[in-house]
Amino acid sequence: MAYTDLFNEAIDDVAATLTAVVGLRVVTDATKIVPNCVFIDAPSWETQAGNGKVIEMSFPIKVIGSGPAGLPVLRQILGICAKVQSSGIIVMSGQPGSVEIGGATYPAYNMTMSLKSQA
Repeated sequence: MAYTDLFNEAIDDVAATLTAVVGLRVVTDATKIVPNCVFIDAPSWETQAGNGKVIEMSFPIKVIGSGPAGLPVLRQILGICAKVQSSGIIVMSGQPGSVEIGGATYPAYNMTMSLKSQA
């Protein structure tokens, strides 16, 4: 099923940009997270104009590393964060964190990206 509304198209645009421009493994389905990837979580938004047809969206992005937390994995995650930062999508912030996958905890960086979308 193709989703063509402005919210779903924005998610697809962010995923396509990160995949094509930066060459990263991008996941939009939480059930398909594999360590050493970028996970795009559910966005939030605010209406800007146009009777709800122009919105500003914020996307929580998790850059998930592989292996136990340590300097080599931190450097790997920060390298991926740098690629996300250079993607042309506006990155508002980033903080260290972790993600639990299948009972194991993986180091991660939580980033917030912002974009405007219009129907």
